[in-house]
Amino acid sequence: MKLANFVRDKGGGIAVITALFLTVAAGAMAIAIDLGHIFLVRCELQRAADAGALAAARGLIPPGPIPPAGITPDCANALAVSQRIVAANTADGGNLTLPDADVIFGAWDIGSKTFVSLGCGNPNQVTAVKVITRKDNAANGPVPLSFSRILGGMTDKELTAEAIGLTGYPGGGPGTFPLAVDADKVPPNNTPFRIHLNPTPSDEGCWHSYKDSSSGASDLRDYVNGTKTGPDLQVGDQINVKEGVADSVMKEVADQLATRTSQGQTYDVLVPIIPGDSSHAGWAPIEGFATLRITEVVTQGSDKYLEGYIVPNYTAGLTPGGSMNTGTWVTPKMVL
Repeated sequence: MKLANFVRDKGGGIAVITALFLTVAAGAMAIAIDLGHIFLVRCELQRAADAGALAAARGLIPPGPIPPAGITPDCANALAVSQRIVAANTADGGNLTLPDADVIFGAWDIGSKTFVSLGCGNPNQVTAVKVITRKDNAANGPVPLSFSRILGGMTDKELTAEAIGLTGYPGGGPGTFPLAVDADKVPPNNTPFRIHLNPTPSDEGCWHSYKDSSSGASDLRDYVNGTKTGPDLQVGDQINVKEGVADSVMKEVADQLATRTSQGQTYDVLVPIIPGDSSHAGWAPIEGFATLRITEVVTQGSDKYLEGYIVPNYTAGLTPGGSMNTGTWVTPKMVL
């Protein structure tokens, strides 16, 4: 009799424990399912934010060569492109809406790796765009939680994601041409101008030998034809500038232009920008970088010159960090 009571009592205890275990297990499974759901939606929001931020950075570059105003960052285009790209993405099974307020224009501080919100009152200061995607009470609605609701917990979860796309102006990089252009020739309006290389009051630029004061015409010629590669230059660097025709260098430039023209190509070179009041002798600081399209080289007569214009809306794979808008842009990329 006592044994039967013991077995009966023990069986009742096991049933209670089993019921508690199943309840806890069901709760844990429910929470795990909701957490997995939240993680998935967060990843979808991040993917949309990344795509929207990169599209916005690209959208800052004005569509097409529209001189002279075509070099000004186009915030309206960046906003429209970003919203279109985000709307093409889905999160939790639905398309996303990107409010205007969630596309934030500003600048990326390379040193501190921080984003500074500026708005677009002065578009020339805008070098980066932050995009925030959300599923919350402000836009797209929060994420519903199926099982937590049943267990008396949260009924939904608000989620956001953000990303920053960078373009902006070049702060430096490789491959500069041994010619410097005066700052008063940029921003561009794609009107041709002449760089008179025998000293005249109307000089618009001059040769430079990078950071080497001992370079001569043969070195410059090698830089022009690619036999030598110039060192990387950065905004703020001092470069050695010099007047003079340098006949052999002029001829090399003319030959390079003729070759490209015969192949149906333009002759585009990256040049450092120096102060407009430079004496074109000694050392001069780099204020920015621009893309010069050489269209004519005159190697005969009393006035020998290069003619060309600054190309607007030119994208190059350079290091960001410049503050001077010259129409040349850093290739858009993600920084956060």
